[in-house]
Amino acid sequence: MANHPEVVAAAHGQWGDETLDCLLRDRVALHPDDPAVADPPDIHLLTGRGPEEWTWSRLDQEVDRLAALMLGHGVGRGDTVAIQLPAGVELVQAGLACWRIGATAMPLAVSLRDRTMTYRARRGGARTIVTSTRIGGYRAAAVAVALPCFPTVLAWGPEVPDGAVDLDSAVPAPDEPAAYLARERVRADDRAALLWTACDGEIPYRHRDLRDAGAEVTGDTLTNAPGPTCPTDFPEVVVPWLRSGCRLVHPETQRPAAVRSQPVRSEQVRSEAARSETARSESLRARTHRPEAGTAGLTGSGRTPRL
Repeated sequence: MANHPEVVAAAHGQWGDETLDCLLRDRVALHPDDPAVADPPDIHLLTGRGPEEWTWSRLDQEVDRLAALMLGHGVGRGDTVAIQLPAGVELVQAGLACWRIGATAMPLAVSLRDRTMTYRARRGGARTIVTSTRIGGYRAAAVAVALPCFPTVLAWGPEVPDGAVDLDSAVPAPDEPAAYLARERVRADDRAALLWTACDGEIPYRHRDLRDAGAEVTGDTLTNAPGPTCPTDFPEVVVPWLRSGCRLVHPETQRPAAVRSQPVRSEQVRSEAARSETARSESLRARTHRPEAGTAGLTGSGRTPRL
């Protein structure tokens, strides 16, 4: 199995009032046991957790579980949830869980630190963050707990700090998302994602805006291979993957030794990242439909804003 043209044709460009969560539910209904998403094989080097691969059915269950935990901690339709995770199954799960309950996913680059995170959280209205206890040597959950902008910190991984919710052991209320959605309808005009440029320009996208984002996937597998400071790209990776029903994989997180051994000045890295994100922002703006007011852009490391 890779793509199912009859399903893609029905969904692509003919959404009506459907949301992005409808694409996931369609995949689960059609091919529950097909592989859906896989971690980088060396994800343990970043998070201390072994790699996982989920089928569409397992992904749906994990999305429902996280959505229930979000609801239990006060997140609902219209709320913004910050997500700071390395590329992998949990990052995808967090974004999909937001979409299931009508919340806005706001992915933050793993390179961001407290000042820029605070700026984006306050600007985007995020009071909840989903993260990991560590991302490499960075103690992400502990940093988030210390930031006043995040009264709710949901964290995976060993040694969850005091003040954060341990997502591995937390028990959600049974059937909570279904009960919530029976009362609260998520709509295609609801905001689905809030993305950022390297220079802290923000761009919100509705479910309807993202419906035709990205190129069509033609193979059995789609590789999400952005750099470590840009862990995901919802418009150009996640949405085409959901439309196609292929397998989403993530390459190893560590750069090859030959590349690591080459000295690169930090100014050069920042300059190249900024140019790359500017080009991708223009490309995304040209391919998406009627975004809400904002400055086009993608998740990126960003420079520290003036506060």
